[in-house]
Amino acid sequence: MLHPLITRFSRLVLDGTPLTEEQGRLLADLSEEHTTELLFAAKAITKAHGHTPFTCSITNAKSGTCSQDCKFCAQSGHYDTGSPTHPLLPLEELIERGLGMHKAGASCYSLVTSGLMLSNDEIDRICACVQELKSRTTLGLSASLGLLTEDYVLRLVHAGLTRYHHNLETARSHFPSICTTHSYDEDIATIRLAKKHGLQLCSGGILGLGESWAQRIELAATLAELQVDTVPLNFLSPIAGTPLQDSPLMSPHDALKSVALFRFLLPKASITIAGGREKVLGDYQSWLPLAGANGI
Repeated sequence: MLHPLITRFSRLVLDGTPLTEEQGRLLADLSEEHTTELLFAAKAITKAHGHTPFTCSITNAKSGTCSQDCKFCAQSGHYDTGSPTHPLLPLEELIERGLGMHKAGASCYSLVTSGLMLSNDEIDRICACVQELKSRTTLGLSASLGLLTEDYVLRLVHAGLTRYHHNLETARSHFPSICTTHSYDEDIATIRLAKKHGLQLCSGGILGLGESWAQRIELAATLAELQVDTVPLNFLSPIAGTPLQDSPLMSPHDALKSVALFRFLLPKASITIAGGREKVLGDYQSWLPLAGANGI
């Protein structure tokens, strides 16, 4: 028999009533003995909203030497991590990688770059790649290029981009402990700008950055308020040379419970599991659909 809170909140969500942040915190506070019940309820929500499995692929189109000081990131120029660095890849290589992902059966292809924002010339190259892949594949085309301007968004949309990815990384209340070189409001502004121009929104974060359960719920509630379409959830895999190098891995239990909680607060969004899943979940990766995820 389900815990009364899980039963009540499941019915609310299935009836179309979004949970409040306070209700989400109540679910997060449930003891470990109720986690399996929470997972099954999350799976029922996923099924009721018609979410189907999908696969997303990315290419590291520009790597390293980032000006931002995000404490988890191997590509930050503030830390010595030995991470590969390269400028934006040539257009032909970006296209070839996309064609390879299409042939491999990916649903979506995303061009991901390091840094706070691309230059004008770099945006031109990304647009040319998107335009070419749109004409030659059926891929959903996404990009993760840092902060946007109105002009950049218009050019990307005109080229055929369908989705924009920009992670919030963590809750607003925890963000100053993770990054000091740009503001949370700048990230929110970029997400709103992408939405304004009709792009689907892909935004999530990294779990295991030292945040509390309440802050995980806070992040989920913010993403729900922004009405994002897809929520990529990563689990911290500590990288030597970064300030978080000695952080403990999340337990499989906490990782799965987190996914389920995000499903409760974001019933209409696709939830895709990205970085850290192999290391954190190991043999429990097969439990991800039970917890409410529908993409990898």
